[in-house]
Amino acid sequence: MQSIDITLAARGQIVIPKEARDALGLKPGARLRLRVEGGRLLIEKHVQLDLSRWIGKAVPDGLSTEQALTELRGRPVPWPGDAADPKPSGVVRRPARPKKAPRK
Repeated sequence: MQSIDITLAARGQIVIPKEARDALGLKPGARLRLRVEGGRLLIEKHVQLDLSRWIGKAVPDGLSTEQALTELRGRPVPWPGDAADPKPSGVVRRPARPKKAPRK
């Protein structure tokens, strides 16, 4: 991705351009890590996964590896099944949204 100039807002806020959010799979609630290093401001996607708890737990659901990874990217923490989350562990799928009837 090429460099993109952004502007700091009056309250110190910045907007991460859509191109960068899409490239990193960032969605609302994504965790980011910010640090200053040698006069540079670095913002990194904060990913902290312990995959050992998932080994041997996959359920065949017909998704390709790329589809499964796309579904996992950008989910906010905690994941379903974490100690802080009262929901049972396992694959959580949202029901499909009903299609809206076309307007007349």
